[in-house]
Amino acid sequence: MIRYLKKPNKVVANRRKDEKRLLVAFIGIICLLAVILIYFYPKSAPSKSVMYREGRAFIKTTVRHSLARMGLKEINLANDNPKELILAFEIPQQMSNDQVIETIKPIIQRKGCVIRSVNRFTQARGFAVVIDYYNQPIGTISFLKGRNLEEYQILKGELRRKPKLAIIIDDFGYGNNAVIKEFIQFNTKLTISVIPGHRYSRWTSSEGKKNGKEIIVHMPMQPERSEYGTGEDQYLIRQTMRSFEIEQRIAAALMELPEAVGMSNHMGSLATTDADVMGAVISSLKKRGLYFIDSLTSPRSVAYEVARVQGIPAGIRSVFLDNNRDKSEIQAQFKKAIAIARRRGSAIAIGHVHLETLQVLRQLIEAGQFEGIMLCFASEIVS
Repeated sequence: MIRYLKKPNKVVANRRKDEKRLLVAFIGIICLLAVILIYFYPKSAPSKSVMYREGRAFIKTTVRHSLARMGLKEINLANDNPKELILAFEIPQQMSNDQVIETIKPIIQRKGCVIRSVNRFTQARGFAVVIDYYNQPIGTISFLKGRNLEEYQILKGELRRKPKLAIIIDDFGYGNNAVIKEFIQFNTKLTISVIPGHRYSRWTSSEGKKNGKEIIVHMPMQPERSEYGTGEDQYLIRQTMRSFEIEQRIAAALMELPEAVGMSNHMGSLATTDADVMGAVISSLKKRGLYFIDSLTSPRSVAYEVARVQGIPAGIRSVFLDNNRDKSEIQAQFKKAIAIARRRGSAIAIGHVHLETLQVLRQLIEAGQFEGIMLCFASEIVS
């Protein structure tokens, strides 16, 4: 009985051992197959977004620093697509475009980056290289040569001049309050138009020049309505005056405001419609190398046309900013001026020494509303 029972127990034990060995072997084979599959299974390619980020990071750091080390100065070039990577560098005067291209190739073409194409700008301004990272476009690097490169921007892949906007602030000379001082010290290009013959006219012209502002004479001229007199009789240019009288008054105004590089009309809705009067004014300015801005106080003004005929630099007002001193209205006029500048390439906006105008201008600058617009002096627009 005992012998009969022991025999089956050994068989069962051996069979269990065999089953364990087979299980261990099976698990081992499965693990080996898993390792082989993981090792030899094709790895999935990174997503396009990952590749795009990698390529941009490589250009913005490694390539950017390498170009700077070789002596290329980076410039801030505005573009119409801020999401696109666009860098810009100034070409040293001693280097040709072809020399720069050969120099930058080994810097850019590495680690998956290639130069897909070279687009040369017109007027020998330079060129742009279009860069791919593992066959995916990631941006461009522009290389520019010449002066005043800050005046340019990239629009639809082409190099173009920025639209210019000159802001002229009229009617300085009456006082020197806090608003006037803020305009004079404002950290942007403003053209300050000073009326001669007032208590603070000389001070304003001098302080404005010291603070980097452009000064012009805001020359009193006869209006259609006589009640608009403002106490500038000794400088006022009247329709009935002869040429030598006009010359004397302009000479006196410029003696008081020697910093002036140009002139605009203060009032003058009658005087600016008279070709003879404006002929004498423009002739006097031409002898002194000054420009003229037609404030366009009358739709019948001939001032700009006379200036063009006599061949002196001249401009014409595009927008009055603050005839209505409501801030929302002033803001709307600024935006109108910006739109005109973008459409025509340049615009002249005329405002006055008002707190509201100063506050709106500051707000628009801080909000980036002049992005892609070159704020400039009036002398940079007249032609």
